[in-house]
Amino acid sequence: MSGLIKGPWEEWIPGVLHKTQIQQLYSNGLIITDSPQGLDVGACAIDLKLSSEGYKLKRGSVKPSCEYLYHSILTDSEMSERVQASADGSYLLEARETYVFKLHERLSPALARLAIYGQATAKSSVGRVDVLARLIVDGMNKYESFGPELKDKTGNMYIEITPITLSVMVMPGKALSQLRLFYGKPEEAEIEGEGLFKTLLGAAATDGTLTVDLSEVNIGGVNAAAFCARHAKGAIPLWKEADPKPDPCHYWKFVTADSTGRLQIKDSEFYILRSKERLFVPRGVAIYCKASDETIGEMRIHYAGFAHPFFGTEREDGQRGTPLIFEVRGHQVNANLVHGEKMANLTCYRMSRDCDDADREKGYNEQELELSKFFMKWQDKLKMIGDGIVEPAA
Repeated sequence: MSGLIKGPWEEWIPGVLHKTQIQQLYSNGLIITDSPQGLDVGACAIDLKLSSEGYKLKRGSVKPSCEYLYHSILTDSEMSERVQASADGSYLLEARETYVFKLHERLSPALARLAIYGQATAKSSVGRVDVLARLIVDGMNKYESFGPELKDKTGNMYIEITPITLSVMVMPGKALSQLRLFYGKPEEAEIEGEGLFKTLLGAAATDGTLTVDLSEVNIGGVNAAAFCARHAKGAIPLWKEADPKPDPCHYWKFVTADSTGRLQIKDSEFYILRSKERLFVPRGVAIYCKASDETIGEMRIHYAGFAHPFFGTEREDGQRGTPLIFEVRGHQVNANLVHGEKMANLTCYRMSRDCDDADREKGYNEQELELSKFFMKWQDKLKMIGDGIVEPAA
């Protein structure tokens, strides 16, 4: 499988690459970055950092293609224009507009000779503010991935960013997306079986299905089943170090299900919900969660993302497993979501090398129903009906 290039990968087994394997590719010049901080690698994924080279697409999104280099779109004055940084170096991205930023990281075309594949997704905090962030690898025919066809391409990478409900600010050097690498075809590393799903989701599981939980949870003294975005003014900084962080009361309201366990999903409104199932990921398994059907009735489910090894394990509260978050948007008409409705499926992959205890990442490991970490925590006491923070059940 390793082709003509000799190296440590000759002893790897097919699967998701562990960070030590990714670092070996990096040290051999097969992954390149011009970030001053070097390559930012988590347990089994690379954080892809924005450069200061950003563009606004005048006519909206342009799908990647093997027929042209993506840079030709960005240098076409009819298609795009450079965006200018603010005084603090950040960039304002307005809601309902599409932007593309070149990334600090790029791929050596020689990766294709090692049978290395890539799969990307927006970071969890980004999806929770209703921002679409999709990886573009030069010369690929689709977003969010690359394969052996990389051998004839530049290896340059870009990220397409479309804020939908809220305007946002981005900062060079910060990551909105992450890239998972595979040795061999991803589908050949898939694992499944009832025993595996019982380990991941509990004794009652028979498959990798996730359903929605519309029961109420106490958040800062208020019971809620979901968050719904408010159309507020003010751009959200998409970096966790922002000080002060935006007040969630200005941008979100709580919603609850009615007495029959149904939640109304309103046209064009954006909701954050959680799964009934609690995910517990062993050290040798990596998860990709994808909407079971991107359009269910008149709702669109945007969630698709990674769960890394150890997610949902060793929680401080002693619970086994952690729910995943769903991001749902009403589409064209109002609709109803019922408690327990199927929302997503898990695809499970074998790690090429098991993770070590030192690879544990906190992230959202302790979450229940939770907003993006870009916001400050909910206050202990919230005014309720008075300022519309809580929306009663219909």
